Amino acid sequence: MRDVLVGLLVGLFSGLLGVGGGIILVPLLVLLMHKGQKEAQATSLVVVALGATSGALTYGVSNSVHWESLLFLIPGGLLGTWVGTFLVKRVESRWLQLFFAMLLVVTAFRIGVDSWTSPTEFVEGLTAASAIGFAASGFAMGFLSALLGVGGGIIVIPLLVALFGFPQQLAAGTSLVAMVPLALFGALRLSRSGFTQWFQGLRLGLASIPGAVGGALLALSVEATILQVAFAIVLLVAAASMARKALK
Repeated sequence: MRDVLVGLLVGLFSGLLGVGGGIILVPLLVLLMHKGQKEAQATSLVVVALGATSGALTYGVSNSVHWESLLFLIPGGLLGTWVGTFLVKRVESRWLQLFFAMLLVVTAFRIGVDSWTSPTEFVEGLTAASAIGFAASGFAMGFLSALLGVGGGIIVIPLLVALFGFPQQLAAGTSLVAMVPLALFGALRLSRSGFTQWFQGLRLGLASIPGAVGGALLALSVEATILQVAFAIVLLVAAASMARKALK
């Protein structure tokens, strides 16, 4: 029953904020279920992939996915995932937790600022510069997805909004589509080291699917600024939890 409730909560955040749910799940697995940091991160990727699939379908049906950017986001993300999984096997868990917390604080601050500033003008057509930018953003997404088990949405959504002028909903939908192959690739690579707990990940992931659909439907009907502020608050809560755990 606990796994079902946790899965629903993770799915809700995945669909609502386009972040894959890992920023919620990793602290829960570490603090509530007493998993090791690396096991929590690897298992989170399984849940992220399942939850992101249902959320991405909902955004896709609503035409809230920028498909052209995915041609560059995904290849860049796969390369970043490979690098991230290489490093996660060699970095001490304590430092992963601190890095996780610091990243969330920086991202929350940036999103909070963006929610009160004028948005970048959105240009739909692809240029050579934007293609390179999308590939670099995908690399960052894949790298952090594998290194921290958070899906990568916490870094790629701010980039898509701030640098490319994506509306929040379009950024969230695009992030979720890219997240599916990247999270699966990361989970498969980390399973070779015994970190990925597939059975629990699948159980949590299946429970997250209805939550992700509900969250995506809610996001499509909510003002983008409200979503950005909510996103920032969630990141700060997750950061505090992980920092407290790392410094004990």
